[in-house]
Amino acid sequence: MIPELPQINSLYFDFDGVIADTEQGRYNAYADILKEYSIDISSRCQLNQIQGLTGTALMAKYFPEFSLAERKKIIRRRNEEYLSRLDHYCIPYPGVYETIRDLKAKGFFMALTTANSTAVAKDLLKHLGIAEFFDEVYGLEVCENPVTQKKDYSRIAELTGNHVSECIVIEDSPVGVSGAKQSGYFTIAFEHYPHPDLSAYADLIVHNYNDLRQIFGLEPLKS
Repeated sequence: MIPELPQINSLYFDFDGVIADTEQGRYNAYADILKEYSIDISSRCQLNQIQGLTGTALMAKYFPEFSLAERKKIIRRRNEEYLSRLDHYCIPYPGVYETIRDLKAKGFFMALTTANSTAVAKDLLKHLGIAEFFDEVYGLEVCENPVTQKKDYSRIAELTGNHVSECIVIEDSPVGVSGAKQSGYFTIAFEHYPHPDLSAYADLIVHNYNDLRQIFGLEPLKS
């Protein structure tokens, strides 16, 4: 267990980059759409630069020449492509099912906190067969700051009836980690791409689900 925080009772999981590997597919889907506008996405941004950004924030930051209506159209097309090919774009990380199940069995309150819409997030959990282990799902309607368009954890503990000192956020992006830390949460970060902000802000760094299981005193999974 985590001796520094003995009163932990709640775990808040991000989805993209934590539960499932979706960022590469997301990047590729945007790349394909933007080719129709004669834009090479790699000339504007790389995969590791879009981690943690909502579609709205991504389009505003890297493609400001598009009108708001056109940005929304591109985001909608990307979402439709994603949802129509979940087996291709939404790949669970090894050990996800077993670890989520085992953490729930230990009595933790489990919430999903994601930049996907709440409705889409629920469908994604069902697709992966882990919906039953989550007590609440909070999508971008709750987790996105409408002004900064960044991940915002300020409302989550209050909605679940907990204090931030009783909760751990599990993220993967610098944007998500910094958002959690700004709201006072102990934060664990999956490091898929080296980034100075992860090591600077996250309380703990993990690289796979066996690392996460060790933190919570769970038996390692066989490879």
